Amino acid sequence: MKTKHTLLAALCLLLAGFSQALAQTTPPSPPRVLVLIREDIKPGKMPAHAQEASAYVQVLSKANARLAENMRDGRIAMTPIAGNENEVAYLWPYDSFEDMEKKRNAMDKLATGAMRAEFDALPDAELHASQRDIIARYLPEYSYNIGAIDIAQARYMVMTTLRIKPGHEDEYWAMVKEKMFPARDKAQIKASYAVFSAIAGMPASTFLIFRPARSLADFDAAAPVATRNAMSKDVREDVDKVTDRSVVFSETIFYRFDPQLSHVAPDFVARDTASPAFWNPKPPPTTTTARRRPAGRQ
Repeated sequence: MKTKHTLLAALCLLLAGFSQALAQTTPPSPPRVLVLIREDIKPGKMPAHAQEASAYVQVLSKANARLAENMRDGRIAMTPIAGNENEVAYLWPYDSFEDMEKKRNAMDKLATGAMRAEFDALPDAELHASQRDIIARYLPEYSYNIGAIDIAQARYMVMTTLRIKPGHEDEYWAMVKEKMFPARDKAQIKASYAVFSAIAGMPASTFLIFRPARSLADFDAAAPVATRNAMSKDVREDVDKVTDRSVVFSETIFYRFDPQLSHVAPDFVARDTASPAFWNPKPPPTTTTARRRPAGRQ
């Protein structure tokens, strides 16, 4: 009996250790709320903008050092490799709308208080032609293979903007779950797709689909083609019919992550084992002349 209890205790410890290791290696789920900021930079001004945005990241890092860990803000910067070459996009993740409000209030308080001089000294070269801020909510029920790729280990992001005809949202996503998910499984698709619903800053019934990638070589597998080839003729016809009457607009952009313009949390950095370190690198020297400006997001 004693031996049986000893074996049972050892098994429990083994399982506990396995569960803990799994929890440490499984990437966290996408944020529940995502702010996507897309900036259109004036032609020829991208180098100057890079210096301006890098200066903002340095101030953001100093500000975070003054805040409690749960109040610190951060972003991932992306520049297109296929799309508008004069665009810079930022992903700001939040646990909830309350979390977004608290973090922004904390940052605004610093910007008008203890660190006002730091924020006021940020360069302002009037480099932006336009800017759009989008707020989106994560839809786990329509996402696929989440956790297969850790965004901390990714270097690229594919973003597809999908606009569905109002009234056809349920039909379209039901088709995705019933037809496309099984086809992806059959084709053994290793890509991960996180689906968000744009709730502000874009037309109604707009969805954002994000696919992180470790390398451009990931796209050689041609996941969309493999998925379609895994469908029967009848299924392909059903998918085409639903897509034809549901989708109003679809656009896909390939981005690369820009660590110089990003600022991510230490636990995010720790999940990437690349050498040399990719995230939060030392900022390059700046030659931009500082001008006073109100606090803001570059």
